[in-house]
Amino acid sequence: MQLKSGDSHLRTRQKDGAEIFTIKEPRHVQYWMAQAFPVLLVIRNSAGKVRWMEIRDWLRKASENGKKEIRQIAFEGERFDVMSVRRWRDRVLQQG
Repeated sequence: MQLKSGDSHLRTRQKDGAEIFTIKEPRHVQYWMAQAFPVLLVIRNSAGKVRWMEIRDWLRKASENGKKEIRQIAFEGERFDVMSVRRWRDRVLQQG
């Protein structure tokens, strides 16, 4: 789990409005992709809004299983609440 707090962790990409999380250490990408369990990126902004997304599988797909270097994550985080945790749990359990 990667926990980040503050407004400096996300920026808005001008061409499409996507929120971007910059990965400062390339070795973190390899570490996160190698994990046996999901890796969650949780970001809290200055207003107290907390959002999260699973990044291990996102990184594997975006990097073509490590063939491409990834330095940014297009953060598609959803609100961190009971219902989002329940939906995520159900998805994980369905996978097997």
